[in-house]
Amino acid sequence: MTKIYIDEKICTGCGICIEFCPKEVLAYSSQRSSGGIYHACVANMAACTHCHLCELYCPAFVISVEEKEDE
Repeated sequence: MTKIYIDEKICTGCGICIEFCPKEVLAYSSQRSSGGIYHACVANMAACTHCHLCELYCPAFVISVEEKEDE
């Protein structure tokens, strides 16, 4: 099972992670954060291929992809 964690308090809403995701797993949130921006969020986790591109391209280092084997 894979989880994608996005620190919404630090996310700048630049959209780089959204643009580089080959499977359209990420999207902009429909609600503004406390900082007044539309941050990235996980929109389609089932499509994730664990490529880690979102994590690698995030300029603010707010995304982490955690892979765990199913128990």
